Amino acid sequence: MLMLNFMTNSWINKNGLLFGRGSRGLGGLWGLVCGVALLWTGCTDRDDMFGNGMVPPAQQMGSEIDSTITVRTRVAVGDSLDTNIAGYYQPYMGSYVDPVVGRTDVAVFSNYSPEGFKHTHYFGENPVIDSMRYAIAFAGVTGDTAKSVIVDVFEVKSGVRFYQDSAYFSNFDMRPYIDEDKPLFSFEQKGVKTALGRLPQEFAERLLDNTQSQENVYYNDTTFHRRFSGFYFRLRESAEAGSEGLMLQLDLSQSMMFLFYHNSGPGEEADSALQQKIFFYNGDLTYDYVSFSTVGHDYALADQTIEGTVRVNAAGEPVQTDRYVYVQGLAGLMGEIEVDRDDLKALQERAKAMGYSHIALHRAALEVTMVDAGEEQYDRSFSSLGMYYDLGKYEFLSEYNPVLEAANTGYKSTLGGALNRSLGVYRFDVTSHVQKLLTGREERSVQLLPSFAERNSLRRAWIYGTGSEYPPRLVLTYTMIK
Repeated sequence: MLMLNFMTNSWINKNGLLFGRGSRGLGGLWGLVCGVALLWTGCTDRDDMFGNGMVPPAQQMGSEIDSTITVRTRVAVGDSLDTNIAGYYQPYMGSYVDPVVGRTDVAVFSNYSPEGFKHTHYFGENPVIDSMRYAIAFAGVTGDTAKSVIVDVFEVKSGVRFYQDSAYFSNFDMRPYIDEDKPLFSFEQKGVKTALGRLPQEFAERLLDNTQSQENVYYNDTTFHRRFSGFYFRLRESAEAGSEGLMLQLDLSQSMMFLFYHNSGPGEEADSALQQKIFFYNGDLTYDYVSFSTVGHDYALADQTIEGTVRVNAAGEPVQTDRYVYVQGLAGLMGEIEVDRDDLKALQERAKAMGYSHIALHRAALEVTMVDAGEEQYDRSFSSLGMYYDLGKYEFLSEYNPVLEAANTGYKSTLGGALNRSLGVYRFDVTSHVQKLLTGREERSVQLLPSFAERNSLRRAWIYGTGSEYPPRLVLTYTMIK
């Protein structure tokens, strides 16, 4: 033991021997202390395995990262899609040709309501209908904006009811509900301007109801919509091969009709009065507003001069390819993705050969690559894709459940599937799905489709498949447990 004598400024050991005095003695002592410290450090050998012998063999683990699992792809035709959703007041309507996936035709049904139902509504004494006019608004347009199209508007037959709490799908057949040879009115449309015009006088006359009982069509929405079911908007002609066509986006919340009338009784003013009919009031479902789209696809109109576009057989059905995957909105094509079961089995057997009993996944990350990634493809592609077991039946992978997205972000995807525009790839978290495959609790493949919020979008994605130079890549991070 060393002690410092404050009186003599000397260092003394435990036997009372003086080491030194003044700065010279301290310097010598400091060298000794440093030497002892270095000797102590030099003699220490860190044991990186310290304590491992206390871990029971059954609890010993090994962590790995594996990217050797094959992911197989195939092209599939999407089942019919629910196209009536809450707040769906800007549906597409038109005929548009995408060079990769061909033509998409969309028509729209919408009912309409008076601006407020009043059982005391009364047109006055001896009312006379002057005229009825429409203003059909559009929110956007895609395609050849220099070309005009003719929109035919059919009145749905009286007595037909469509309900807010029912589902209407993209393959719904409207032909039994309309007279295809007799549109109620038609208008020419070019670009996003509001279409203005006059409805037939016969139709306007039928809207005059001056009874003062619950039989009055204006008494409530049920009575009104039983008599006046709604309109069906459809292009007169579909886009042809070699043309781009035009896809319009209706704005039902800004579309309306105006019924002008005046009273001819004694003492009545001669000026016209106005009653307004609206197709949708955004945020207010009081009046049983209903709208949905019907959709058709013609894949034969894909540009066959471009390598990798959709090919069809004699029946017009897409030809299978493992080189490409196509994903469409509006109930179009989708990809089916299947993790190779033999590769997963081989992974498990390797773990068992090393003495481990099972595999616990930390993460399964899937990456798929866009074809011809660039500005043009980005503009046509989805910002986010989703994984489903069956979208038509609303069976979702837990990572892509839209209820979670809606609750947390208002349908903005935070669960994966977003497009990385710098790399031209979509990345997905499929951990729960692959873990279920490993444990045998799941046998199904999954569907690659638009994210839930974009399922009624005109966009599409063009992706490399298993047989391409950029196949899907699955990276597993896992721990092997004894």
